[in-house]
Amino acid sequence: MSNTTASGSNISQNFGNSSISGGGRLFQGIVQGDVQLHGNPKLAIEYAYQLRERSPETWVFWVFAGNATRFGMDLRNIASFAKLPGRESPQTDVLQLVTNWLVSESSGKWVIILDNVDCAEFLFDSSQNPHSDRPHLVSYLPSCDKGSILVTSRNKKAALKLVERPNIIQVDPMSQAEAVALAERKLGKPDEKMACLADSLEYMPLAIVQAAAYITRLAPLCSVNQYLERFAQSDHDKANLLNFEGGQLRRDPEAKNSIIITWQLIPDRRQPISFHS
Repeated sequence: MSNTTASGSNISQNFGNSSISGGGRLFQGIVQGDVQLHGNPKLAIEYAYQLRERSPETWVFWVFAGNATRFGMDLRNIASFAKLPGRESPQTDVLQLVTNWLVSESSGKWVIILDNVDCAEFLFDSSQNPHSDRPHLVSYLPSCDKGSILVTSRNKKAALKLVERPNIIQVDPMSQAEAVALAERKLGKPDEKMACLADSLEYMPLAIVQAAAYITRLAPLCSVNQYLERFAQSDHDKANLLNFEGGQLRRDPEAKNSIIITWQLIPDRRQPISFHS
């Protein structure tokens, strides 16, 4: 078995059992096979692109796993995408059909990116699939030598339901210099308050991207300094700013803004923030 490693934008992967979990103050990530990588979803996207370039014959499937409904829907989409015979029959257990195909020789190599598993309970809840011979949805995730499953999660407890602790590899959080560089790139210019912005947002990449989108959208009525002033005013203002979507086209339409959840998972915060809509 071989390990999955990640270093900045350089990601290498071989099929096997390994895991990456977020280090520092918050969990971010991906899981492979019975492997877990905690990291920014963009890391998973980059991984998928690199894998396709390196191994174009490998199937890459993205399955949103924020809830049971979308998990089942996206697995069924694999049947449609691969044009599996029998998928349209009402008597067919399509999830089982997909599982059987994935473990068969006909599928070839594959990777499933299981995205947004912040709560894994539904995968083990028999009430989610009561009319099947496989009552636990997790049983539809096959384990075989020619396939891997990468799971993104912000919750280490959830990740550990899917991967062994020894298979976790630490991914360092973004440094201040990297966070400032990201903010400057998104805003298109430097600013003397950029380090303060990065620090206030705990060096979280998505939070920085959202802040830059907010500032850009309201310019010239909002500067970095004005954003920081509003951010410091109250929990309600923090919630509104962290909730800003900014038209990020690559995000799943059902995936709510993840920043508030991640913010609450930072273990060294002295006070939890109460968010209201």
